[in-house]
Amino acid sequence: MPELANKVANFSDRVDAPPLAPSLGRFHCEIVEQVGAAWDALAAGFTDFCMEQSFAFAGSRWSKLRAVGLILREDGAAEPVAMALALIAALPVLGIGLAYVKFGPLWRRKDKPADRDVLFAILDALKQEFGIRRRLVVRVLPPADPDHDWNEALKRANFSLHKALSDRERYLVDLTLSEQEQLASLGAQWRANLKKASSELVIEEPDLQSGIPAFVELYKNMLARKQFRDHHGIEDLPAIAEQAGETLGLRLFLARHQGEPVVGSIIIGSGERVFVPFSATSDKALSLRAGYALRWAIINRLRGSNARWLDLGGAEGDSGLRHFKLGNVGKRGRVVDIPGEYDFAPNALAAAAARAIELGRGLMRTSTLKKLVVLLPI
Repeated sequence: MPELANKVANFSDRVDAPPLAPSLGRFHCEIVEQVGAAWDALAAGFTDFCMEQSFAFAGSRWSKLRAVGLILREDGAAEPVAMALALIAALPVLGIGLAYVKFGPLWRRKDKPADRDVLFAILDALKQEFGIRRRLVVRVLPPADPDHDWNEALKRANFSLHKALSDRERYLVDLTLSEQEQLASLGAQWRANLKKASSELVIEEPDLQSGIPAFVELYKNMLARKQFRDHHGIEDLPAIAEQAGETLGLRLFLARHQGEPVVGSIIIGSGERVFVPFSATSDKALSLRAGYALRWAIINRLRGSNARWLDLGGAEGDSGLRHFKLGNVGKRGRVVDIPGEYDFAPNALAAAAARAIELGRGLMRTSTLKKLVVLLPI
């Protein structure tokens, strides 16, 4: 391995490096090598907060990866104007690979109007720190944003499209509507099912400590019943809840029938968008229309808050789930595409290392690759 590292270093010296990114102007950046709970306290100050850019989620979900934070401040100001949490997946010894920013960076503060210069500045800062200085491919997966054109911003910042996503649609319910407006917005079939929901259902919001064990059991029973694999990391939920506390707005809702939980949803969000990362149903939920009743109750609880959108996530190729979410979004909500993954590669070697890591995700059956590559779970 040392011989290989020497050869790679010699090759790297011969690769033409791109010019340094432009100056950050009135901004300066700080690097957080050891991200912790203090990160989330700052992230909660952004209207475009998302759980993937929180330590509570990333630190629990991807504990085997190294998370590095970048904070952008305006000269003379105490509060950050932008933040980005990058997950590092690198080849050992060589240190080259990927810096992955999922559904970030955060750049719209709650107390200030959106400033596109801030977005361009933090994209430049990501290139300088992770691309130029650390020789990593910087990969940004922006959110499905109903108000801002990320394609234009990333291309202007010299990022190029790496890959479009197969499950790219995100379903957003408009939380600014009145109850009557929301009812009128619903799809006709969704509204009909809501009317048929059992009157015996009891909707509750238990405290997390007592409620999460019941929810996790409901979720695992659903996986076993439907013979699904868990792609969402339900085992990490207790740790996520413990880290999130009240700062990030993590809440649990359950619908019970005759005392038994039949459907539940976890929501999280402290900005303009509230997310639904986990939902679970029992085999009784469908006949009781419990999913419709619970979702309607959550919308009513969120009405009047600072949240603008309830982000239902994607459909994951499930036509029934897509139909349910489209009916919930209705006429007044939005279906918005995730733009795709965008890359900035500082040189050809970094790009090759990123490709090697991606190939390794599909070839992890060999013990050699397990030792060689720290994989990025995307």
